[in-house]
Amino acid sequence: MREAIGGTWLFQIVIFFILLFTGYMCLSINHSKAFNVKNNIVNTIEREEGVNLSSPENDPAIKKIVEYLKDNSYRTTGKCPDDYVGFNRDGELDSRNSAFCLKEQETRSSSELPTMSYYRIVVFYQLDLPIFRSVFEFRVSGDTKIMTHSKEVRA
Repeated sequence: MREAIGGTWLFQIVIFFILLFTGYMCLSINHSKAFNVKNNIVNTIEREEGVNLSSPENDPAIKKIVEYLKDNSYRTTGKCPDDYVGFNRDGELDSRNSAFCLKEQETRSSSELPTMSYYRIVVFYQLDLPIFRSVFEFRVSGDTKIMTHSKEVRA
């Protein structure tokens, strides 16, 4: 009888470590995927030399980002931080259920210089355990390089 109880405890410990290892693997895979999505968004915005956040419906950078998200089946969403513009997987404005969030930060050293800005990007990933599903939501954020442009040209 004593060995049967010991076997049960050993079995529970093994199950616990299997769940722990599976959770860690899920977290690292989801983080890697979110990091790749963030890098692609940064590269697309830099290649297109900015995003028109005042009217993003016809912006080529947003269209390319949405196409990338659909091609790579990125489905994780989250709530954008304050002052960020959120986009869902279809490229529509949605700050509560966003696939990615953007914010333009202006940096101007003097009034004679042209407007310079960079973009802050936030992408989400979750800890998905096989039995419990989504447990925690995490963010990956990044910045583009500083780009010099005129607001009149992009607007």
